[in-house]
Amino acid sequence: MLWRTLFVFALILCLAGGLGCSKSRTEGTPALTVGSPITLEEAVSISDLAARTEAYVDQAVLLEGTVVGICQGSGCWAEVADEDGATFLARSLDHSVLLPTDCMGRRVAIQGTVTVLEPVEAPEETAAHEHEHEHAGEHAEGEEAHVCPRPQYVVSTAGAALY
Repeated sequence: MLWRTLFVFALILCLAGGLGCSKSRTEGTPALTVGSPITLEEAVSISDLAARTEAYVDQAVLLEGTVVGICQGSGCWAEVADEDGATFLARSLDHSVLLPTDCMGRRVAIQGTVTVLEPVEAPEETAAHEHEHEHAGEHAEGEEAHVCPRPQYVVSTAGAALY
């Protein structure tokens, strides 16, 4: 009887999220939130997103993982990795959601829309692209201007929580 009572109690706690049985959300209270609130409940598998990106285009997704790359200019992009090492790039296309440039190795939840970026073809376009960014031109004398990565697909960041 005691085991049955304990089992039912544990099940109730698990369903209520008290034992961390939820499939999504990084544990704990975020140390920093930026942009829009995160409203999606379940994170997409980064491995699946990376393998089948076209199937996710124009869909809102939640990425959860570890920051393994971050924009050192302004924090406008973050590369997020899952436990298996699969990665995907999230980028604030309008520079409205900026993460700290020293957040490598921290847990993050990023919500946004999977977006196709048009390829940059000519060097003139690359130079124009650099000047779109707030941080372009804000470099010390002798340093190269910062250039953001431009993969074919990104998660256009709407909001993020850093843990």
